Amino acid sequence: TQWMDRNTDTFTQMGGEGATWIGQAPFTDTPHIFQNLGDGTYFHSGQLALRAAVAAGVNITYKLLYNDAVAMTGGQPIDGELRVDQLSQQIHAEGVRRIALVTDEPDKYPTRATFAPIVTFHHRRELDAVQRELREFKGVSVIIYDQTCATEKRRRRKRGKLADPQKRAFINPAVCEGCGDCSVKSNCLSVLPLETELGRKRQIDQNACNKDFSCIEGFCPSFVTVHGGSLRQPEAVGLNALFIALPEPTQPTLERPWNILLPGVGGSGVTTVGALLGMAAHIEGKGCSVLDQAGLAQKFGPVVTHIRIAAKQDDIYAVRIAAGETDLLLGCDLVVAASEEALAKLNDQIAHAVINSHEAATAEFTRNPDAQVPGAAMREALIDAVGAEKTHFVDATRLATRLLGDSIATNLFMLGYAYQKGLVPISAEALNKAIELNGVAVQLNQQAFLWGRRAAHDLAAVEKLAKPEELDEPICETLDEMIRFRVDYLTRYQDAAYAERYRALVERVNEIDPDASRSLTAAVARYYFKLLAYKDEYEVARLYSDGAFLKQLQAQFQGDYRLEFHLAPSWLAKRDPLTGEPRKRTFGPWMLKAFALLARFKSLRGTALDVFGYSAERRLERELIAEYERSIADLLTHLNPRNYRTAVAIAELPEQIRGYGHVKERAVAKVREQERQLQARLQVNELKVVQLFEPAA
Repeated sequence: TQWMDRNTDTFTQMGGEGATWIGQAPFTDTPHIFQNLGDGTYFHSGQLALRAAVAAGVNITYKLLYNDAVAMTGGQPIDGELRVDQLSQQIHAEGVRRIALVTDEPDKYPTRATFAPIVTFHHRRELDAVQRELREFKGVSVIIYDQTCATEKRRRRKRGKLADPQKRAFINPAVCEGCGDCSVKSNCLSVLPLETELGRKRQIDQNACNKDFSCIEGFCPSFVTVHGGSLRQPEAVGLNALFIALPEPTQPTLERPWNILLPGVGGSGVTTVGALLGMAAHIEGKGCSVLDQAGLAQKFGPVVTHIRIAAKQDDIYAVRIAAGETDLLLGCDLVVAASEEALAKLNDQIAHAVINSHEAATAEFTRNPDAQVPGAAMREALIDAVGAEKTHFVDATRLATRLLGDSIATNLFMLGYAYQKGLVPISAEALNKAIELNGVAVQLNQQAFLWGRRAAHDLAAVEKLAKPEELDEPICETLDEMIRFRVDYLTRYQDAAYAERYRALVERVNEIDPDASRSLTAAVARYYFKLLAYKDEYEVARLYSDGAFLKQLQAQFQGDYRLEFHLAPSWLAKRDPLTGEPRKRTFGPWMLKAFALLARFKSLRGTALDVFGYSAERRLERELIAEYERSIADLLTHLNPRNYRTAVAIAELPEQIRGYGHVKERAVAKVREQERQLQARLQVNELKVVQLFEPAA
């Protein structure tokens, strides 16, 4: 994950950035390279590497990230910092003859007279074009990417040190196709998977969102920005009367140091919990050591904190917990808690585990929209290492978010849960005092700790209070339910005749399907529907105006807010001169009325009066439906036990056709290649089947 699939090669010491290229350049046909360099490293010693590259006259572009923090080791302030205009002057003085400044806010420089005279200014969406230009530049060039570290922005906003823009991104899940283009554009793990009856969609984690808004650039009409208002506060917080008296747990004895291993992810407050435990132990006059292993401390990266608590400080001889010596595994993240490093610290004779069972998306999800967290296997590994009777799983992320309105409360919730189970040798009074002394979100953190205690005492009561308002999300448990749901959907989508077209093919498959699993019938039921219910202009309009969208908005936001829609209608969108892809535009709240009006004309779909139906995308969608019908009909005539699994695989191919416009076109091209491979497998069985996604001659 360190290189993030960006074709990055080699690494070097601080101050040696680009030095390897100085030696390699005369002996390779590669004319130019890019070199990444952070501002903290540049101020430390990287400027010497740049000076050496200038002296050597090599063709290299330094991509200098000016992010206002030493993000690699936890967000410390930079020593020897220069303003970005001063930085440009210094780079120019080193002999660099081409400097491009790329930023998310080009208008934040009211005067550019203080910059080096050779600097050009660009919005971050132009980064690719700038890179293509500079790779042809002879000599040393520099791209200064000026954008404050997103995690630092979030921290400063929470501490009141930076203005928090009253703007949030929201995804209409009904419109979302789950293609993942938004993650490609943003590389952000605050864009989470959302499992629905109609497949995996995406949603924004409003509590973890850094408000970078690059996800909006994803080519999809499901993105809306909410301006003003605030996140809706949960109602369960005020129901304190149900938990007036909590029994005090029996704390562990400190005949020897008590070892707590705290695995979690960066940006969620793992190190804060360690610091609070350390302060609480100090308040009680106990010995304590806290060791944070943050590694590459980027947001969502693995973080493991070693906490040792003793009766007195002299009882602690080492700060790191040795293998097999963990008394409490306080797993704030399931993936990190089940890692080899964490499991090696466990001994089933002494260890207890309190684990957040929430399956948070990993970095793989930004590259693979179908990535799954193997939660069941991870839970089994933890149970094997600790023992079922000493392992406690609780969906702390969901409960903390629902009860307190912020997922950042998860880790304090976990601490409260472990405390009430008698696994933390510090008093609740000392822990609450430590939270107070920390001075950050005091009430939220104290409430999170208290709700964790309540969950450990009576989880059923807490679950009842945290139950969200029902939003009529269907879950089909049987094949018949799945088919009925889709028939109803297609009737709303177009009309009863259109739905009957769907039902007729599914029933025909069901009559012939020879396997007891009905896998082929289920595949056709899902994916024939998916092709029939393509999201054209009429359908997108219907999904915005049918009431469900506004109900979902109201479930997340409150107050006076206005909406902006980010769309790229083919007849209006301008194309990027470099990529040729259409650019999205912003439309105001009046679009809701326009959607309601447009949705009324869905009966024109596919007729001669359908002005949208003549586009290449709409023609492709209609072709895919017809080809699928022909292919399934032909499959049924050749179906036998030997080719059953291959037939199911062919019927499931539309699962991978997602997205809009050029994103969908790329997906269709990949599916056609997969279909050719499956076709070859069928031909081995001497079957001649019409290719599913190959246009008829």
